[in-house]
Amino acid sequence: MIKSFIENLKNKKRKIIVVGSANVDIVAKVPRLPKEGESFRGESLSIVYGGKGANQAVSLARLGSQVQFICCVGKDYFGKSMKNGFKNEGISVKTVKETSETFSGTALIFVDNEGKNSIVVIAGANHELKPDDVIKQEKIFQKGDVFLTQLELLPETIEASLIQAKKNGLITIVDAGPPRNISPQIFPYIDVISPNETETEFLTGKMPVKSKDFRWCAEKLLQMGARSVVLKLGSRGCYYYDGNNEFYSPGYKVVAVDTTAAGDAFTSALSFAWGQSDLPQVLQFANAVGALACTKFGAQPSMPYFNEVLKFLKVNKK
Repeated sequence: MIKSFIENLKNKKRKIIVVGSANVDIVAKVPRLPKEGESFRGESLSIVYGGKGANQAVSLARLGSQVQFICCVGKDYFGKSMKNGFKNEGISVKTVKETSETFSGTALIFVDNEGKNSIVVIAGANHELKPDDVIKQEKIFQKGDVFLTQLELLPETIEASLIQAKKNGLITIVDAGPPRNISPQIFPYIDVISPNETETEFLTGKMPVKSKDFRWCAEKLLQMGARSVVLKLGSRGCYYYDGNNEFYSPGYKVVAVDTTAAGDAFTSALSFAWGQSDLPQVLQFANAVGALACTKFGAQPSMPYFNEVLKFLKVNKK
């Protein structure tokens, strides 16, 4: 990673708008993931804050972005706690909607001793964020540089957000998680779509196992209308393709403690660095942020700070 790239990232405060979910994560540490119908004794229980949108907003704030986070939480204890957490991270809560219609979004997570996980998400207040809630924030979109969203919200809210972002000339990045059908109408509004392996299989019908699969899957997503594709390949790194340019960036080897939000960390770093340097360097930076997120327990608590990433890159030169 060249010094000028790092300095550029450090000194340029990009304005990034995140529209997404905010959840409370109830996390059970288990010796292994349970099989169907199986009961056994767990090791510990923790309550931490997550949600793909909130994870990415926190990650971006820690990396040094100016973050505007548009989301919805319940008027309950967890909703108030999440708002306080955003404030502590330097994220404005002026665009955080509160609802009394339902409880705050919740995720039930099992994490085993190897850091592998299984997750059940209950949308709750996240599905109370409606298209009008995004449309009325147009002044914020007019001041943004990059737009980032995921697929945990209502499809119509995601669509309205992407249209709003492109209308105002933002770079649009979509984390294609969790696996779900995406309306064909929104693909032309996507500059970068970034699915993990499971999400790639869901969208294209093929798991990107071998290197020859990477391009095949990416071409499928380009045919749907996205302008470029970044496949998240877990510990193997990532793969980029836009129909002309093709890059594979190998991952970093770390001791995994909890992989729950590694993909969120990766995509936030992609948004943070996108367009700031050559693509191989951007992908390398995103791989480093994703790897670091695996080394700590919990979703938002695992999001690394910029200085941690810089130190990691210096030690793990490629």
